Amino acid sequence: MIISSPATQFNPRVFALGLIVAGGLVILLLALARVQLFHAAHFDQREEAQSLRRIRVPSTRGEIRDRHGRVLADNRPSYDIVIYLEQLPRESKKFDVVRAAGQTLGTLSRALNRPVTLSDRDVRIHYARRRPIPLPVWQDVPVGTMAAFVERASTLPGADLIVTPVRQYPFGSLAAHALGYVNRDRAASDDEALEQYYYYQPDTVGKQGVERSLDEWLRGSPGGRTIRVSPGGTMVGEVAEKPAERGHTVTLTLDVRVQQLTEAALAAAPLRPGQPLRGAAVVLEVETGEVLALASVPGFDPNLFHPGGAAEPVRALFADLNRPMLNRAYGGLYAPGSTFKPITLLAALESGRSHVEDTVTCGGSLPIGNRSFGCWKREGHGTVNGMEAMRRSCDVWYYQKGMATGVEAIERMARQFGLGQPTGFDIGTEYAGLVPSAAWKRRERGERWWDGDTAQLAIGQSFLLVTPVQMAVVAAALANGGTVLRPFLVKRIETAAGALVRETKPEVRGRVNVSARNMELVRQSLLGAVGEADGTAHRAHLPGLRVAGKTGTAEFDLSEGGQRRRINRAWFIGFAPYEKPRYAVAVMLEEADGGGYTAAPVAQRIFAGLFGREPVEVAGGGGD
Repeated sequence: MIISSPATQFNPRVFALGLIVAGGLVILLLALARVQLFHAAHFDQREEAQSLRRIRVPSTRGEIRDRHGRVLADNRPSYDIVIYLEQLPRESKKFDVVRAAGQTLGTLSRALNRPVTLSDRDVRIHYARRRPIPLPVWQDVPVGTMAAFVERASTLPGADLIVTPVRQYPFGSLAAHALGYVNRDRAASDDEALEQYYYYQPDTVGKQGVERSLDEWLRGSPGGRTIRVSPGGTMVGEVAEKPAERGHTVTLTLDVRVQQLTEAALAAAPLRPGQPLRGAAVVLEVETGEVLALASVPGFDPNLFHPGGAAEPVRALFADLNRPMLNRAYGGLYAPGSTFKPITLLAALESGRSHVEDTVTCGGSLPIGNRSFGCWKREGHGTVNGMEAMRRSCDVWYYQKGMATGVEAIERMARQFGLGQPTGFDIGTEYAGLVPSAAWKRRERGERWWDGDTAQLAIGQSFLLVTPVQMAVVAAALANGGTVLRPFLVKRIETAAGALVRETKPEVRGRVNVSARNMELVRQSLLGAVGEADGTAHRAHLPGLRVAGKTGTAEFDLSEGGQRRRINRAWFIGFAPYEKPRYAVAVMLEEADGGGYTAAPVAQRIFAGLFGREPVEVAGGGGD
């Protein structure tokens, strides 16, 4: 019997299994060949993309200049001591970044005799999210610290001295509320960071004034760096770089000289001891609406807000009860007091119900309904006509003529001057103010309008609210014969290379629809208020210069520290020279003795500076 060997015996199951395995191997080989030969470039690109990281590089902000090209805001170098976490020494395969950073930071601290404020959490977050970017240890260090670093620590692994641009304001606090300030953009878009950049370095962003309103022009365009990193996230090389584009240059209508003299005039306001200096002043060009000076006190130094600065002075600014961060020129609302009387007089003359020849006997008060409404001069002014009532600011004359004119006519005239609505000012958040009416009081207060309300409105109180910028526009309209201009601060915007991007032209917002005769009568009454010795605005008088203007004193109940007290808002509005007006001025002090005593002397100092004269002591004047 012959038995065949197992090695030569045919097994169909084994054969089938062998075919399956062989076929699988063939398919695998073909797939590998396909990947190697036809899709190599695709996978090379994927590997390249996985190892590449884009870093956003912030731009340098553009300059802000005054009308004559003097730099109000630019950038200076900040010398920062930083560490690169990925360059720290690795003592073992198990790298502890916090421990390594702590050793380097300790060495730096001892070498430079400076405390380190970075926490372990700061180090971990930076290592996880922004590893190739330098981690600042100290920013904006002084020259002595830089020298010590170069001498004692420049060879320390991972430590470096870098230069970054920091916003600076060469004139310090000058025009701070107009310029504003900048800070780090901590609200950068997460979507942008994730979609465009792996590592996001934020810009500085404008927080107030011109810096904020023109931020998109001043900020410029960011640049970028593309780096290659290892699988562990460590940078191994730089692939490409796109430089950031510098922001545009902004030229303002401000004049540094006029701003300086305006702020100096406010600082010299004749206040009584204990009265805080809080107020604003605005200087406009009468024919264009250009803002030559915009001052608000108290002020602040925008240089305090740079990233390496101390936090305590900044916190103190925002905690200060005097509110130095408030721009009172267009962000504060106040009753204008008797500076509103030119509008009341125009409304009265245009209504035909009153004339400047009309006389009223002022005994110091006027009974209206069941109340007595007092004049600022308690003993009264005697018998006065319309011109005398403006010059001496007699409230009783305006009570009577205001009621005869009616609230509707006064309201219409105020709105023709642009009150109760934004002026269109081109920076910041501007308040519209309030011109009350019978319909407004019924709607908002659920009450009827009384004769006493009209009497109070006629002298610039009641519910009336304005900003100093609005009253500067009123003064300019009175000066130029009734043209209401849009005030503006931004003269032009140019690229860093000097190409014109935008230029602002004067803009007429409206006309005061009154007769030329009535307008001139009101202007003459304002001339007398300054020029005559018994005029309440006489302390704004300058020998040899014809100044026209009106003072005002508005009573206000102030609540501070749980107590209420009554204070006076002091005002002046005016223009000069009378024959061919060039400048309109508005001055407001939140707490003072009266417009004639405190605001008028401030205005005199401003006019003196504008026309190259010296302020003088003027006898007489004062009061409302």
